[in-house]
Amino acid sequence: MRFETALDQQRHNLKLLEAQSHNSMPETLFGSNWEAHAVKVYTHEVFFDFQEDVKFSVNACSVCGYTPPDPVTNFEVSIIEDANKRKRYAVEYNRRTMDVCCACKLFERKGILCNHIIWICSGKFKEIPEKYILRRWSKNALRNPIYDLNGNLLENYDLTCNSKFGMSRVWSEIYATGDTLKEDEEGEEVEDED
Repeated sequence: MRFETALDQQRHNLKLLEAQSHNSMPETLFGSNWEAHAVKVYTHEVFFDFQEDVKFSVNACSVCGYTPPDPVTNFEVSIIEDANKRKRYAVEYNRRTMDVCCACKLFERKGILCNHIIWICSGKFKEIPEKYILRRWSKNALRNPIYDLNGNLLENYDLTCNSKFGMSRVWSEIYATGDTLKEDEEGEEVEDED
């Protein structure tokens, strides 16, 4: 019973955060295109983390070295000096594939672009490239259609809404399929091989 209460509380908190994320907009502070795009696509909590990186990129980053793109590989390498951390990071940008990576590896660890990449790429792109917006951090992370086992669309169900009917239909299908499989297994005779 206690688990049900905790689960219900967790669902309630999730619904509140989802409603807040869709019905209000945090304030943008720096007027950058990337910040304006981030406020539209990220949840509030992730947006505030991203906004901190924008702030640091504006206040603490500067290019202290640059290697022009090689005609074969199309890589540009910029050395970014991060005054807050008193370190230098190499940011590689592939002009052909539009891939970017930083030596700090924040994106690989956390899934949000670091201030070093923001500093370099905000001048190259008007918006955050789609491949660098992970679905789990977006406002639409919980909005997925539901399909049956044959791949047919059951309904375009929003997991954050309070529709118990839709989910009960899905669970009924799952249990019915499980019961059918169980009956098939019980109906077959298994012979022991000696």
